[in-house]
Amino acid sequence: MDNALQQLLAPQAYPEEPGPVEFKETHISRIYLTRNHVYKVKKNLNLGFLDFSSLENRRYFCQEELRLNRRFTSGLYCDVVELRSAGGRLNFCGEGELIDYAVRMRRLPEERMLNRMIEREATELHDEMLRLAHHLDWMFCRAEVRRDPKLQNAVIVATNSRDNFSQTRSFPESLLCPSAHRVMAAICEQDLARLQETFRQREADGMVRDGHGDLHTGNVCMTDPIQVYDCIEFNDQFRIADVAADLAFLLMDLDFLGRRGLSDQLLADYLAISEDRNLDLVLPFYKRYRAWVRGKVNGILATETDVDKKLRRQSGELARGYFNLAMGYALKPTLMLTCGLMGSGKSTLAKRLAASTGATLLRSDVVRKELAGVTSSQPVLSAYQSGIYSLEMTEQTYRELAVRTEAILTAGKPVVVDAAFGDSVLRRQFTELGAGLGQQAWLLHVHCPDHITLQRLDQRENDVSDGRPELFHAQKKGFSPPASAENVISIDSLREVDYNVQQILKTVLVTQEGIR
Repeated sequence: MDNALQQLLAPQAYPEEPGPVEFKETHISRIYLTRNHVYKVKKNLNLGFLDFSSLENRRYFCQEELRLNRRFTSGLYCDVVELRSAGGRLNFCGEGELIDYAVRMRRLPEERMLNRMIEREATELHDEMLRLAHHLDWMFCRAEVRRDPKLQNAVIVATNSRDNFSQTRSFPESLLCPSAHRVMAAICEQDLARLQETFRQREADGMVRDGHGDLHTGNVCMTDPIQVYDCIEFNDQFRIADVAADLAFLLMDLDFLGRRGLSDQLLADYLAISEDRNLDLVLPFYKRYRAWVRGKVNGILATETDVDKKLRRQSGELARGYFNLAMGYALKPTLMLTCGLMGSGKSTLAKRLAASTGATLLRSDVVRKELAGVTSSQPVLSAYQSGIYSLEMTEQTYRELAVRTEAILTAGKPVVVDAAFGDSVLRRQFTELGAGLGQQAWLLHVHCPDHITLQRLDQRENDVSDGRPELFHAQKKGFSPPASAENVISIDSLREVDYNVQQILKTVLVTQEGIR
């Protein structure tokens, strides 16, 4: 912990009785939280899209942060305070030489932060979506219309989108592989060409406004009134945008947190009260854009050498997740089948892949126990190919998986079927099922060394699967590995799971979009 940070954790650095001082960090700010207030200091840096590299710039943008956020909040933003140094000690008490500036805010209740409510699975969240929808509609109506005489928003959108990709091109492959970057940049260019006139029409209709620019669940507090805070102050091009871009950010973040039901509910509630009638034309584009922005922001933090190592690691995980979500949004309805031995990592991959794509996840272990009238949490320690794992029961399980798969694909939605698929006949049946519905099936062959698989099986706890070490070799003996002609993507599950998801999505998108 550096000396400056240590000093600002001391109670005497504050004019109030602060209580314990907490510290948080983003890619552009250092934040100190006392019992009643938050002090936000901007980092001395220039990232191209923002310039906090001079004291005067930091003062100006602190004032802008205060002005802009007061539009959408009530009594939250207090003032801009000076950070000074007296006797070699930093303080916000007005003593000594001026060092920097900070925005001071009233501290909000953590338990009402939308992201915290989602974490604890608050029961009232679905009902709260209607109240949030009304607040968003009020915000967007309140925001100043910004209509350029030449209708230039389409140009700004294109510039921001291309900048997004240029600023992530040099990220290490552990965060974003070059081929994934290339395919998403190409898809973005296709979207920009297709939507250009729609962007212009929405600007002409007054849908481009001086909005928020960073509207995710961490910036929403479900108090009464609702507080939507921490808008972008450092770059007008990021804040002045189609209201669809702000709404898309919040919907995307709900999706990222695994709450697509809430996302759907919020959108339905908003559409019911809003007069925005062609939102659906641009929302998918903006959701991809916003996911990529979050990937970029977390990727920057993950590559900053002066940031805490744990925070860099966490930010890297988030960056991969957001990039994968952006790619998942671009995916057309698709049939994806796992294939592999017990303990190979199929279910972990399938779960993360479904989260990134919004695909319905069908897990053979769950379906099997449903058919047998056994709860998912109940272990069934049958011998190999006996009891509920008999050949007859296995055939019944795959038939039911096929029925459910067909229904999902017919509805035009993607599906991930998590099963061993160790039999080429079963694989062919599902491939033909997909083809009959106009869907190419992708076989995800998940594998790793046997000794790793056995370790995983030995350590497995509280899993619906009853796979265990003593069954492994029997399954392996009867397992028929897929051939390359079966449209296989080979997955080494020793690699980080989000890296593997990214490789899958990149491969499928290249085929679907015809991108070389």
